[in-house]
Amino acid sequence: MKKLFTMICIATMLVMACSLSGCGKDTVKETAAQQTNYTERTFTIVDKLVNNKITDFYSYFDENMKKQVSQADVQQIWASLISDYGAFDYYKTDITLTTKDGYQIVDVPVIFKNGSATLRFALNAKGEISGFFITDNATASNSMQLANDTEVTFGSAEYPISGSLTVPEGKGPFPAVILVHGSGPSDRNEQIGPNLPFMDLAEQLSAQGVAVLRYDKRTYLYGNQLAQLTDITVQDETIDDVVYALDYLQTLDNIDTEHIYIAGHSLGGYLVPRIAAQTPEAAGYILLAASARPMEDLLLEQTEYILSLEKSLDDASKEKLLKQTQDMIDTIKSLTPDSEYTADQLGGTPASYWLDLKNYDPIAEVQGINKSFLVLQGGRDYQVTKTDYDLWQSAFGEYSDVHFRFYDNLNHLFMSGTGKSVPNEYQQKNTVDTVVGKDIANFVLDHAAIKKQ
Repeated sequence: MKKLFTMICIATMLVMACSLSGCGKDTVKETAAQQTNYTERTFTIVDKLVNNKITDFYSYFDENMKKQVSQADVQQIWASLISDYGAFDYYKTDITLTTKDGYQIVDVPVIFKNGSATLRFALNAKGEISGFFITDNATASNSMQLANDTEVTFGSAEYPISGSLTVPEGKGPFPAVILVHGSGPSDRNEQIGPNLPFMDLAEQLSAQGVAVLRYDKRTYLYGNQLAQLTDITVQDETIDDVVYALDYLQTLDNIDTEHIYIAGHSLGGYLVPRIAAQTPEAAGYILLAASARPMEDLLLEQTEYILSLEKSLDDASKEKLLKQTQDMIDTIKSLTPDSEYTADQLGGTPASYWLDLKNYDPIAEVQGINKSFLVLQGGRDYQVTKTDYDLWQSAFGEYSDVHFRFYDNLNHLFMSGTGKSVPNEYQQKNTVDTVVGKDIANFVLDHAAIKKQ
């Protein structure tokens, strides 16, 4: 995380987990929980902190927390927040309250003069603080929000993730979709130029009765830290946080936990077979422009396509660029654990990343997953093409619960256009075609209805 995390790691949710074994009898906990108004208790606790009444705030820590964190530590944490983000302004009263392992987990967005953060408390049955955690929202706060968004946090102690949960109007519980990014660092909206495809989908789906969780990708929030790793894989980049996202949704009372779907876009779709192996509780999977071939093969194909559009280069220059790309791809394909190539020699990606995917065959692996699938593909997509779409169709064969949609006029972001798709069109404001949101919503709602019968 940013420098703040180093200071507060001693007070993370791991502390709460360590105290689980000493909580007392379940009957006592349930009785005490019924007597505690956790919303009012949260406001009382936060008031002490934001008014710098650290002694009073610290008095709410349970005994295990007091052994792990001193009052001086808490004072230093709060002083650091003020130093980094300016004077405290206000905290939002639309807090998020969930139940986890007998604890009440409360998220409170706090606004400072120059930034924002989310305070997370784990409250025990007595209303004492059993875990205290802070996530930095300085980057996340720049992402555009919808009116029905709630700011949420989840993830590991080392890499807490910030995101938006978009909930439909009404009582619920609602079926839900988790949106998983493509390659590269992306915010929760998967913003490309002025385009916000994930926010578009969240708006469309929530209007039709489907909740959506979208979040800032780990490489977006923690790019500098992850760049220092020499053994990073897609597990670190993407898959871990999908698992955390599913775990988080399963704690919410307004989510129909039997009908949570995972929708992967581009790289996120390519990884669905791996994701599925670690998310057996998910109801099904949605593949949005999902590549089915090795990433390096698509890199060559994309380079060829873009060069075919380039008018300012002569043929010799194009051939040189193609050869450089082919040489890098040959190097990637020849990698072994003993190879000593640098990330710069491998397209800016460590060898560990490529080695992890070397024997990955999504077409073979998806055939063993007995879940509902929806596969969507744009006909104007030059990054992932009909070749991949056809491969997915062949993979499922006669499998009964898989559904395919091909849209002739949509590009990689599922936005409409005419003629050949070109990179510059991503810099022109557009929105995800509503037919896509309708097809996804119908898929989710139809399966939810069938299962409820």
